Amino acid sequence: MKILLLVSAFNSLTQRVFCHLKSLGHTVAVEYAINDTSMMAEVKRFEPDIIFAPYLKKFIPKEIFLNVPTYVLHPGIRGDRGHNSLEHALREEKKEWGVVILRANEDFDGGDIYSEVAFSMRDASKASLYREEVANATITALHELLANLEQTSFTPTPQLKQEIHFYLTQKERAIEWSVDTTAQIIKKIRLSDSFPGVQENFFGIECYMFGVFEEEKFRGEPKEVLAKRDGAICIGTIDGAVWISHLQEVGHFKLPATYVLKDKIKGIKEERLPLIFDLSYKTFYEIGHTKDDDVSYLCFNFHNGAMHSEQCIRLKYAFEYLKESAKVIVLIGAEEFFSNGIHLNILQDSKKQGEDGWSNINAMNDLVKSILMMLLL
Repeated sequence: MKILLLVSAFNSLTQRVFCHLKSLGHTVAVEYAINDTSMMAEVKRFEPDIIFAPYLKKFIPKEIFLNVPTYVLHPGIRGDRGHNSLEHALREEKKEWGVVILRANEDFDGGDIYSEVAFSMRDASKASLYREEVANATITALHELLANLEQTSFTPTPQLKQEIHFYLTQKERAIEWSVDTTAQIIKKIRLSDSFPGVQENFFGIECYMFGVFEEEKFRGEPKEVLAKRDGAICIGTIDGAVWISHLQEVGHFKLPATYVLKDKIKGIKEERLPLIFDLSYKTFYEIGHTKDDDVSYLCFNFHNGAMHSEQCIRLKYAFEYLKESAKVIVLIGAEEFFSNGIHLNILQDSKKQGEDGWSNINAMNDLVKSILMMLLL
């Protein structure tokens, strides 16, 4: 079958759908939804049997969906309509959610449903749920869609014409530091991660917050910056503290929080952990370790899997320390990422990109060499 993917970006979900359809033997093309003219031109050129939109932020021209069977993935359950579907589910603390694939028509998320898959909600960020539960459910729903299209007796389920939920603005996402508890702050940042983040002002810098972790030991005044560690900052709340790993200054790109605040937090103490954290309490850490007899499990939770020079060096030292006593070292990585290579955002921010890029490459090579040398012992 010839399948055209109409997308707003070739994001992780689109990549997974693309690769999966190719593995099933389908002929697949991708068209970015830049404008109606370009979309219609690609449909005419490719002549697809069906069109599938796994990630689309604009309406499909009726000249397309009236002439080619067109299906849209919606990350919500039957009856859910509108933007920010997964964020609303997190905001309302839904225990179960799902995805549906609808036939495109002139109603926003209003077409008949050709497949639907439910999943349990996990205590995690929107991005984590999207990459795991939503992505897995999408592949299952896609199989169901293709199977249903082959059955001449199949009858789609009408969409429930419920009210379209409102678009979440920064007003709904905003944190009230003097009122919100640690749990509420974590919830607000998680439902906005990895986009658009929660807008905040630190020391006169307007930015968006990403990557939140609960802190069990430090305490201070609400919104007080209490500590820093490995690029993250620890901020006091009314009943505890949280770590924020990344900030994005308005008009710029996402960076570790300390890179954005720079001189503003010069006097804040760097509260270091041991080289390998034992996971014994709640805090922000990047390298952790557990052990089972002679087997060591090495976790490295680097944001989105990107590794800058200093992270590579620390991970190399951690690995070399463990291999002195362990017969087997299992490189776990993080829950969703193992490694996506060098940290391009930090290099983009650098005033010496060539030198820092070369340093990052060499640091990663040294880490890989240390791992390979253990295999030769």
